[in-house]
Formats: sequence, C-alpha cells, structure tokens
Amino acid sequence: MEATGRDEGRGPARRLLLVRHGLPDYSLHLPADEPPGPPLSSIGAVQVRQAVPILRRFSVDALYSSPLARARQSAAWVADATGLPVRIDADLREWHRSERLYQVNERSARWLGRWLRRDERQAAVFGHASPLLSILRTALYLPHFSWWKDGNPAELMLDTCDRFEVSMGSVFELVFQPETVVARCLHHPRPRIVHCGPAGEIVRSFPRATIGGENREVCRPNFGRLVGCRLPSGRFAGCGEGG
Repeated sequence: MEATGRDEGRGPARRLLLVRHGLPDYSLHLPADEPPGPPLSSIGAVQVRQAVPILRRFSVDALYSSPLARARQSAAWVADATGLPVRIDADLREWHRSERLYQVNERSARWLGRWLRRDERQAAVFGHASPLLSILRTALYLPHFSWWKDGNPAELMLDTCDRFEVSMGSVFELVFQPETVVARCLHHPRPRIVHCGPAGEIVRSFPRATIGGENREVCRPNFGRLVGCRLPSGRFAGCGEGG
C-alpha cells in the first residue's frame, strides 16, 4: 500500500510520518539495544531506499531519529534527498532490556507531546518497532501491549485493538485534525520482515490468536486536548488553554 501522491500539509492537519529502520546486520553480533547497535544490512538499505520516494511526496519540515545506528542510517537516506538535518532524540531509542514496557510508552509519549507543542506541520521520525507503536497508540488513545505472548517471551503475538504491523522499513502516518486522529499504513517494503528471531531467522508476519488480519487505517477522536497539546488550528487546548 503506497501513499496517494497528495501533498499533505497545506490544509489544517498536522502530519507525523513514522519510519521503522531497515533490517540490521545481525551477523556482527552487536546488542540491538545498546548504542551504536548493529548497522543496516544490505537488505535493510534496499528496504529504506524503497521508503524514500514515499516520504518525498510530503513536504516535511523536520527529521527526527533514534540515536542507534540503524535508525540514523535510515534517516540519512531521506536527509540526503531533502537536505534537512536529522535531530537525534534519546526518547526514540530502542526498548532496552533494563526497561519495562510502560517506560518505553512513557518516553515515547513524552516525545510525541513535545512534537505536538512545536510549530512543525509535518515531520518524519525514524525509530524502532516498540517506540513507534507506542507513539501510534498514544496518539490514538489506545492501550499498549507487548509483542511477546504473556508467559512465553520466545513466542511472538500481535493481537491488539490496533493490529498494526510495523515491519522493517515500513512507513506509517499520523494525521492530527482538530477532532480526529488517523493512523494509516502507507508502505511495506519488499522483502517484508517484521522481526528476526534469536538464531537470525526472519519472521515475515505475526501469528494471531483471533481472526482480523492486519489493520491499515484507524480513526479515533483527538484526545490531545485532554493533555494540553497543540491542535492543528495552532491553539492549545485542555490544560493548556487560558495560559
């Protein structure tokens, strides 16, 4: 599924493009959650190059990235094409083994809140599956769940209310309107890879406990006003109103 070619950003909406890094080079045996982490593999570079034309259809004002090498290298492809600098933010880093899921959610929501208080109409953020899913779910005001099955951390499961699959090199968008927030999948690359197992095996799709399949679009009320975030009209709402 690809973007439609619309130049999104001249109307009242604000847009955040979420890009997961391409496949890392796990053959180097570098810990994925410690900086710098593994760089992109040759397949990962191919995946990211496929995302560049999708992102160039949008007039982004800023680029943000996790500090880990695979995300920074993914962002560099778009930076070279747009001439924009890449802003590194530690809150976008990979889920670290010392963290609980709620801590990843907290810092991802903190980053989203900071961005919503900025004046940028459109931006792209390059990061990792768990933080990007946290940003999607926070924006949509949906519960946060792990990819791992309870009681069996070696078994993957994705069966939540959003049913997004943030594959490596994929592009999602969040569109913030005054009354609604829309999350939409714009692109999955080829080859499509969602995860690599402990032995380096490639996982191309998630097993699911229920029928439903992957979601490509979710529309929800804009609850940003509850936390004082800037609405697309440019004013603050909720606890931010009235100064």
